[in-house]
Amino acid sequence: MRKFIPPGIKRNARLTQRFIKDLSKGNLGKFAKTDRYKIAYEGMVEIRQEIKPSDLFENKVHNIKLGASKIQPLQILPGEILSFWKAIGNPTQRNGFKPGRNIVQGVLTEQVGGGLCQLAGIMYHTSLKADLDPVERHPHSIDIYQEHERYTPLGADAAVVYGYKDLRIKNTRGFPIKYTFLIQGNELICRIFTEGPIFSNKVDFSRKVLEGGKEEVTTFITDETGEKKELSRQLYAKMTAG
Repeated sequence: MRKFIPPGIKRNARLTQRFIKDLSKGNLGKFAKTDRYKIAYEGMVEIRQEIKPSDLFENKVHNIKLGASKIQPLQILPGEILSFWKAIGNPTQRNGFKPGRNIVQGVLTEQVGGGLCQLAGIMYHTSLKADLDPVERHPHSIDIYQEHERYTPLGADAAVVYGYKDLRIKNTRGFPIKYTFLIQGNELICRIFTEGPIFSNKVDFSRKVLEGGKEEVTTFITDETGEKKELSRQLYAKMTAG
């Protein structure tokens, strides 16, 4: 019989492991910090998404706004990394977050901080357009949406779980960048501002249905030279009704 380990202890152990890994890789001094220099940002790319109506819509909007407010002050210099969870911290009620929808081990459930995956997903998608490097990104394991329910293409998502799954974006450009967010009604806008001029990549998500109902999504990037390259492939299981 397996010994029960409280979730908090498991999460803290994972956080410690991640810290040791970052220390060994020399990452601790490379994470983005709040504004340090006055910069005239001149380039910009953006993604717009609908925040779909749901039973916990107001809570989701609240969580997205709160998470965004912690990311916006960061300035990412060349070679630095933006870590979603280092910016936001533990999404608890004590830290101001509210219950929302989340996928936990393939099951749609309600958890404090629900909705932050949409914030992470739009950051990931916008980062691809800006030709940044997603050094850590996790797709969801299942596809919970019907086509009319999608707010973003399948493959443009980013699952984030505090202590376990982070979104980390490295600034591979030769100038500083920063993320800004705006919510207008039920529309979420993510913008990446850059000190230098920037080309907006074309990002395509090609879907293929496999045997057993799974879907394979291949992400392609077309850059300013017109070169199209494959970035990643991932599998999604389809959530069945009921």
